[in-house]
Amino acid sequence: MHQINTDGQWLHLFYQDEDRDDGCANELSLQPANDEHRLNLLLSNHGFNDEPHDATFSLNQADAQALQKYLANWLNDRQKSPSSRGANSYDQA
Repeated sequence: MHQINTDGQWLHLFYQDEDRDDGCANELSLQPANDEHRLNLLLSNHGFNDEPHDATFSLNQADAQALQKYLANWLNDRQKSPSSRGANSYDQA
C-alpha cells in the first residue's frame, strides 16, 4: 500500500509492506518550519514489536535546492546506464 496525502502544511508519504523492506510501515513527512527558512523532514518506521523509530531532519534552502537537483537528475537519469552514474556533491560556500 502506498499513500500520499497532505494535512495542512504537511506532506505525508506512507509505505507499508514494500517488497524490498522488512514489512514494517514507513512514513516520510515534510513541513515548512515555523521560521519559513527551513523544511522539517521526519522519517518514521515502526518495528516488529510496533516500537516507533523516528529521525527528524531540518533542511535549509540550500539543502532543499541540492535535494531538488538530485531528484531532478534521478528522474531524468532513466536514459543513462547504471555504470555511467557518478556521485555528485552539492556544496554551498
